Amino acid sequence: MVCLSKQKSWPIFVVFAFLYISISVGGGATADVLSQNSKEISWHISARTVTFDNKRDLYIAQNDVVITGGKTRLEADYVEFSNKTKDAFAQGNVLLIAGEDSISCNAMNINLTTQIGTINKGTIFIQKNNFYINGENIRKTGKFIYSAQKGYITSCAGDSPDWKISGKNINVTVEGYGTVNHAVLWAKKIPVIYSPFLAFPVQAKRKTGLLIPRFTSSDRKGFEYEQPLFIAISKNTDATVYADYMSNRGTKLGGEYRYILNNKSKGSVFFDFLEDDKIDDGTDKTKNYSFYTTPQRTNSDRFWFRMKHDQDLPKGFTAKLDIDVASDEDYLHEFRDGFTGYDETKKYFEEEFGRSLDEYDDNTRRNQLNINKTWSSYTFNIDALWYDNIHARRQDIDDTTLQLLPSIQFDAAKQQIGPSQFFYSLDTEYRSFYRQDTTATLVRGQRADIYPKVYLPIKFGNFFNFEPSVGLRETIYYTENFTDINGNSDSLRTRQMIDIDAELSTKFIKIFNPDFEFVDKIKHEIIPNLEYHFIPNVVQNDLPTFGPLDNIPEKNLLTWSLSNYFISKKSSITPDEKELLTYHEFTYIKLYQSYDIRKEKDNESRPFSDISLDMEMNLYNFFSLDMDLTWSPYDNHFNTFNIGNTIKDNRGDSLRTEYRYKTDSSKSLYSKIDISLTDEISAYYSIEENLEINETVETTAGFALKKSCWTFNLYFAESNDERSITFLINLHGIGELGLK
Repeated sequence: MVCLSKQKSWPIFVVFAFLYISISVGGGATADVLSQNSKEISWHISARTVTFDNKRDLYIAQNDVVITGGKTRLEADYVEFSNKTKDAFAQGNVLLIAGEDSISCNAMNINLTTQIGTINKGTIFIQKNNFYINGENIRKTGKFIYSAQKGYITSCAGDSPDWKISGKNINVTVEGYGTVNHAVLWAKKIPVIYSPFLAFPVQAKRKTGLLIPRFTSSDRKGFEYEQPLFIAISKNTDATVYADYMSNRGTKLGGEYRYILNNKSKGSVFFDFLEDDKIDDGTDKTKNYSFYTTPQRTNSDRFWFRMKHDQDLPKGFTAKLDIDVASDEDYLHEFRDGFTGYDETKKYFEEEFGRSLDEYDDNTRRNQLNINKTWSSYTFNIDALWYDNIHARRQDIDDTTLQLLPSIQFDAAKQQIGPSQFFYSLDTEYRSFYRQDTTATLVRGQRADIYPKVYLPIKFGNFFNFEPSVGLRETIYYTENFTDINGNSDSLRTRQMIDIDAELSTKFIKIFNPDFEFVDKIKHEIIPNLEYHFIPNVVQNDLPTFGPLDNIPEKNLLTWSLSNYFISKKSSITPDEKELLTYHEFTYIKLYQSYDIRKEKDNESRPFSDISLDMEMNLYNFFSLDMDLTWSPYDNHFNTFNIGNTIKDNRGDSLRTEYRYKTDSSKSLYSKIDISLTDEISAYYSIEENLEINETVETTAGFALKKSCWTFNLYFAESNDERSITFLINLHGIGELGLK
């Protein structure tokens, strides 16, 4: 072993005193090149033969050479390593591993400290991007910067990759961009596409630059090119700017701004604007620029602003802000796809904030500010809700949309009253209702509602649970310019109500020991339940109407239900020899019906409600079923029947079918089949039919070829509004190319 400092030379007797060569059983030698500076990397050399040239301060190692230091490892048949400069010349089966990247070549001159050097007939592998650079003479001008006069790039392993891009003057910067002059895309040995210049991202971290563009073509928009530009503003903020050129409509500009203030505070702001070249003039010439489900669109200034923000406040309070404003009723129909389209925005909000958007065809968009604090048994909320009625705004008609400005709620979950046997819950709210325009029957005003409820759970032996409860509701109204049906115009009104509930239930349990490999035990729980709900008749026609709470109907209802739960248990042994128990509720079935005592007393017909069934079944990953239905005991037919099931196999094949039925309203059928033709090729077909009018709503079909380093997709879609065909190729490590 030898220990050397950064001094130019050592006395020869000191060198021999510290130079220790240990011969292993197979024959070999090692040497440690240590530094007196703790910040410098120390290098360890091992080989079958290691010699040291004191005059040149040079180690010469041959046969099975391995040099290690920090996160760097160099392997070769022959290596010359300068202790002074840390330059290394390696030849024969050379492999350099630096962090997560590696270089294999015939010969290499490189400085192991600066990672700068030249590579002869080599291949560079960038692990984060699964990316290869191959060239005859490659220059490494920095730790993460490479250039080659001639070569190719790919994300496929092997000497004959499925795809590669060859060219001249190849330059690649990890966490930056790559460029190629006279680029040719090869499929195996067949040239497919030529480009005089190609630029592509080589990034795993956030960095300012152009992202992969999007190309489409359709009757509505013509040829479309959408180019995003990502801007890394700071560690906690970034933005993306979009230019969306449409040959038939103009250029739509858009932007996203994302920020993180702390672990609990963040937000995202989106805005798009289009000066549309086309409007809907109501003639056949502009039918491609309208939708049959929306009114005529005459505006050309079009936009969509949306944002979500989460804010951490003092004393354990939090705030959430949602804004959603669109220029016209067609906008979200028109721009459902694309980087800033409705579908992508909705998906992003759901993943990042856990809150969604109103449906794309909802013409009343919700805007809300919520301030919340939650304790173990209590919740407090302040809300300001503004519903943007696009239809009223665009058609210039009275906007009678009910707004809540503000709303305050304080609720207590069901909990025990001290040491007593009683429990209680509490719902309270204050709401201020506002309408921009009012009519004789639609007014503005305020409402306060206090609703405490007391429960007394009682157990009869080990079999029955009985829980009666009593609720008292006090509601206070204040309105202006409201006159009821009796001609009274009092601004202050009150309402008092009582409700009585009772619930009786029991539970039966049976344990089965099936002879199945994938389950040890199955528990079947049956819960019969009987509920009674009573609300007396209270005159409420003298109250203003803001919502369902203002007209609570009389109730004298008895409801029976039978719930079934099937739960499996599986025991397994972990690698550290501990028992692991896995429980899985694979089936839930509930059957229920109500009997209206009030109707029976008033000699009204049909006191029994429909018999309802809810069912969910999930037999691991092979079969799932969801169903809900209502059946009339008087008409002897289904009033509603909705069922969906998915069947899967180990190959990846699946079949999904959904049937939706409602008496005298709608019937629809949706089916989708995915077939794994081979390990790499899959195909799918889906169709949705409106059985009521015998019309196809949407049809899609396509197939995908998935390789280790590239993916090919081809699919066709047809609906009432549009027909499209999409062709996409994803070159892993480069991006997605295609035409729609």
